[in-house]
Amino acid sequence: MKRFKIAVVGCGNVSRMHFDAYQDHPERIQVVAACDPVSEQLSEAQKKYGFAQGFASLEAMIAHAEWDVAVVCTPTPVRSQVVETLAAAQKHIFVEKPFADSYQDAQHMVNTCSQAGVKLAVNQNFRYHYPFEKARELVAQGAVGRVVSIVHQDLMFRQDKGWRTQTQRHALSVMGVHWLDGFRWLLNDVATSVVCETRSSSAIQSVGETEATVQVNFKQGVLASYLESFSSPLPRTETIVLGETGTLVFSYDGLNLFEQKGRATPHMQWENPLRGSHKPEATFIGLNLLLTALEEGTEPPNSGRDNLQTIALLESAYRSAEEHCVIALNEGVPV
Repeated sequence: MKRFKIAVVGCGNVSRMHFDAYQDHPERIQVVAACDPVSEQLSEAQKKYGFAQGFASLEAMIAHAEWDVAVVCTPTPVRSQVVETLAAAQKHIFVEKPFADSYQDAQHMVNTCSQAGVKLAVNQNFRYHYPFEKARELVAQGAVGRVVSIVHQDLMFRQDKGWRTQTQRHALSVMGVHWLDGFRWLLNDVATSVVCETRSSSAIQSVGETEATVQVNFKQGVLASYLESFSSPLPRTETIVLGETGTLVFSYDGLNLFEQKGRATPHMQWENPLRGSHKPEATFIGLNLLLTALEEGTEPPNSGRDNLQTIALLESAYRSAEEHCVIALNEGVPV
């Protein structure tokens, strides 16, 4: 097994999850450098995590440090430029989500990396931090029969700080990108249409939306209904997958499988090993998928190209809310 040298681009809040994740896998990952234009953030990260080299710019880190893969933790609005710079330097890339603010930007980054011959993957860590991967496995095994619908709610009181509160896209970009990706991941299907409404609550200081309701139709006939709230005093996150012969009910803590004959008694219970404080491990899994793809010369399942369908769902939801109409998709691509 090869040990890869990693450089982190951006030392803001989300970078801590990456640093924490990689510290637990020194046999696979060595963080050798990081860069951030905010010197306080860079020095704090270097002091806490002990990487050898710190730089004020990406260009300086490319010029003066030796490493294999970049982990991009920058704000979304500057990500395209960062990816272009890394691709031009022949660096492979693991990028935070949302991968891009628009489908056009996402497609541009995928094309840029493809033309440069570098691999691009996205940290859709909720495929593993939340039980989507387990649900995908059970659905594929036919544990609930043909899936008819998904009902999901994500309620919390969340007051973000910094750049996120100043962007026009908020709750869906922060959390919806996880849920929309998770729906298509567990179904292994593509969306055909999206309808969405958004609202903003005065309880939360944010330029963008704090509430959203979304419905997604999938090609194989499944309807996913999703409610998001950043202003709820009652925290609750739950997903229900309704099949013709059974039902999956899951949250961060784990998953229950109910069969028709058992009614209210779970046929199977599964405890999520990556919940709570174990969340960073899900980020390591995402990066390791990219590292394995580099070793094997394959496309990682969380590739930028795969993530285009997630960004298409996110953009379609925003378009639907803005235009007050249903947005059609063709093979997961906005029409």
